[in-house]
Amino acid sequence: MKALQRSPPILLLCVAIMLLVESCKDTTEAPQPVIPIPTDPCGPSLNSGYAEKLSYLPGEKIKAFINSNKNTAPCRLDVYDINGDVAFSVRAILKTQIIANSEPSINGFGYSYGSEFEIPSGTKSGIYLIEKKIPLIVRTTQSVDLTIVYPSNTDNAYALAGGKSLYSKPKSSIVSFHRPLELQWQALIGLKWFATLNNLSINYISDSDMDDYASIQNSKIVVLVGHSEYWTREARKNFDRFVEEGRHAVILSGNTMWWQVRYSTHQMICYKSFDLNSEKDPIADPLLNTVQWDHPSLQYSILSSIGADFPRGGYGLQTDKGWDGYKIVSPQSPLLEGLNLQKGDIISLPSGEYDGAPISSFTADGYPEIDNSILNFHRVELIGFDRGARGGKETIGTFIVFQKSPASGIVVNGASYDWCSHRGMGGQDGDKIKKITMNAISKLLHKQKVFSN
Repeated sequence: MKALQRSPPILLLCVAIMLLVESCKDTTEAPQPVIPIPTDPCGPSLNSGYAEKLSYLPGEKIKAFINSNKNTAPCRLDVYDINGDVAFSVRAILKTQIIANSEPSINGFGYSYGSEFEIPSGTKSGIYLIEKKIPLIVRTTQSVDLTIVYPSNTDNAYALAGGKSLYSKPKSSIVSFHRPLELQWQALIGLKWFATLNNLSINYISDSDMDDYASIQNSKIVVLVGHSEYWTREARKNFDRFVEEGRHAVILSGNTMWWQVRYSTHQMICYKSFDLNSEKDPIADPLLNTVQWDHPSLQYSILSSIGADFPRGGYGLQTDKGWDGYKIVSPQSPLLEGLNLQKGDIISLPSGEYDGAPISSFTADGYPEIDNSILNFHRVELIGFDRGARGGKETIGTFIVFQKSPASGIVVNGASYDWCSHRGMGGQDGDKIKKITMNAISKLLHKQKVFSN
């Protein structure tokens, strides 16, 4: 203080002004400049590609590995919703890519360059396509009416990108999600329809998201669409837990929960070990063996989850004695409300694959009766049936509704893998099938009657 007191007054004033100016400086960082999205479209140059993950939350960064027919300057990459409208656009640079990995069906294509961009924060949960070619799922963590599980495992099982699938000859027992995949045709019409239902809040997830119970715990109903054939044990346990805790499921799929699979990083594993032409699954735990879920070694009956299975339902488009659709057994069912159907009427639904409930007998006029001594459900009702075939034997596809226990939720099982396809929702009786679907959803959401008695 003595040194300051001896300083000339003008010097003290200068020091004070300097300190005041320093204290008033704005320490916040300057905003980053917004880089405009180019007007030139990327689409004409894009060949194919894949995303690093199957699903994303709004605000997350996505890395898309895109193969282009040329290296581009910055261009506008358009992301479309399921009905073909541009949902959002981002800035991207595309490059020509080569498949870098050996066995690309197993190891992934290994593209070296990925375009990174952010899912806009307000993006609605849904199924999207980057430039109408690369599927992308945007999910939400908010409470919703429905969570729709997109059958991404089945897509991967059948995809031939890289040369092999779980069905090719020779087949692969491991397939990668890091390769081009297409949207499933069995689910497409249904997904487009669900996207128009603005009165419902809907979350969309992938099969692999089902391994995390948090992905469905904020939903009132879980909906399975299309051909939902390949399930992990964890996903099945979460599905059962959801229903057992009192929430509901609507199954618009056939050949559902037929093979057990497991994951390894970006790969799906299914050795199909009880196929005589396949190698044996090396896993030590027999409960994780990648065989058909109805095999006794897995100790996890398909019937216990969805009340029907593929061996009993079979193929609906082979030579059989059926009607290419469901013959109505219970016209008084609340699920058929507003359709003015009579017993014996047919709802057109040509089905490649059905699931079927166990049948104890047939009535004198040819209608099947469900064997609940096998299911042991609190209540179960048969709404309609079709005759199919499998392995030279007659099968019965069944449209049912059931409740496993007085405290559990209710499951409506349409049991056809064409329910959401061009033959179902997009077919001759598509309006009726949509009406039944909406009846099921609305009545379950509003705790209304779904059984005849």
